[in-house]
Amino acid sequence: MDELTFRAAGYADLAIIHWLAHEIWWPTYEDYLTHDQISFMLEKIYSTTALAEQLKAGQRFSFAMRHDNPVGFVGFQPKSSTAHIMRIEKLYVLPAEQGKGTGKQLINHVAQIARAANDSCLELNVNRHNPARTFYERMGFIIVDTLDIPYHGYILNDFVLQKQL
Repeated sequence: MDELTFRAAGYADLAIIHWLAHEIWWPTYEDYLTHDQISFMLEKIYSTTALAEQLKAGQRFSFAMRHDNPVGFVGFQPKSSTAHIMRIEKLYVLPAEQGKGTGKQLINHVAQIARAANDSCLELNVNRHNPARTFYERMGFIIVDTLDIPYHGYILNDFVLQKQL
């Protein structure tokens, strides 16, 4: 298999993250989120303006690259300055890339950055209906909390998962 590489994404790459999110969200969520909710969340979270605000607030992004083409991305940031937890805020891989180890390598990429920052844990939220939950559990994440998060008229039904490093 062709080697996967990673590169940091910045302000000049926001349109690529926006494009990837639109390519990935519809097939990922269409079975259990409404069309209106997917559209709303893509605009609220993945417009280039929203992504720029996330970068400004300290979220970092990295692309998974194959043949110099982005095939997935991860967004992450420290949970707090004292918690020693690195939050994975976003982890998405193009449907054609799924099953090739790309998601696993993106998690390992963030784990390496987290260890270098003396963080001892990775944390993420996953929708309770998202089949990706089993992927995260195979990667060593465990459920530490169950949340129903009000979000602009929607309810996000999430599990909080953590993995010790």
